[in-house]
Amino acid sequence: MRSLTFLMCLCILATSALASSGGHGGGGGNRGGSGLLEMGQPVERAIVSTTKVTPQELALSREKLYAQAILQLLANPGVADLGRCTGNEGWFSAPCIPPVSEAAAKKQLDDIAASPATVKKRYALLIANQDYRAPIPALETPKKDAEEIARVLQSEYGYEVTTLKDASKRDIVKGLVKLAGTASAADSVVVLYAGHGYLVAKTGLGYWIPTDATPTAAEGWISNSDITKLLAAVPARQLILISDSCYSGSLTKEKNLADLSHVKRDALLKNRTVTAMSSGGNEPVSDEGKDGHSIFAWSLINTLKSGNTGAIGTSVWRKVRAEVTKAYPQQPQYGALPSAGHIEGGDYLFFSAKP
Repeated sequence: MRSLTFLMCLCILATSALASSGGHGGGGGNRGGSGLLEMGQPVERAIVSTTKVTPQELALSREKLYAQAILQLLANPGVADLGRCTGNEGWFSAPCIPPVSEAAAKKQLDDIAASPATVKKRYALLIANQDYRAPIPALETPKKDAEEIARVLQSEYGYEVTTLKDASKRDIVKGLVKLAGTASAADSVVVLYAGHGYLVAKTGLGYWIPTDATPTAAEGWISNSDITKLLAAVPARQLILISDSCYSGSLTKEKNLADLSHVKRDALLKNRTVTAMSSGGNEPVSDEGKDGHSIFAWSLINTLKSGNTGAIGTSVWRKVRAEVTKAYPQQPQYGALPSAGHIEGGDYLFFSAKP
């Protein structure tokens, strides 16, 4: 297992180097700096081998960069939260949460339970946020990760894939809202996010960081609360969120999933399933790995390639976790999202598109 010396986490690691050198985040993979980074060294391999970076130092660098946004969130934890849309036209004119009444949510679940336990169509929305604006450092692998995951999902599993690269808050919300309008009760959906993330320790609340976000305005972030609300609006029988970002484990903590590998497929598909898989727990995660992918994405890609007879989400997660923890001090997590409509007794299934 590598030490934190070699981690380029998907949260903020290069802050002190940028601040002390006066350097600016650039495109490509090179970043000037001192302290944590060597001049001309790719961000993907971005930690100087002679510099030990402790978890405390990582936390301080993040807090320093995001200090203003953190204060805003402590004063008002809902400052990043979206309002409810007032009508269909509002979904696409401004970022907002589609309205889902209790009656509509119940009908959605009833429709799934009453329909045949099969999957009609498969959709995937992949969000690859890589090129951030300084002082938030750029990442190296999200776009390549998304491209290969898209290829595997299309060729091995028959998904219709939409990829959003360097997505703003508006782009991400619109993408999820559009997905809610496309998917039906007979469908299966994958949502993947690769990019920066943050967890406010004092509140335990987590956030995605879109590429148009700044470290001084928390309203540009996307809260875990809004993520689950947006997922709840997607009326699919099967839905899995895969998040490759720092501290994304907070998304998986609602409910543990039992081992259902012995349960027949029809039973797993009977009711609505909403699960979340994260690249780590409440810790930094690596942007480096193998073959130009993050270690989590590399492990996920290879696990999906080998699971073409039909794999249950829990089994996929266990294989991914085993590969990740061989080399890196991060712990991929998996759990259910009752707040987004998960019904106990189900798990996500990856069906092969091959005969």
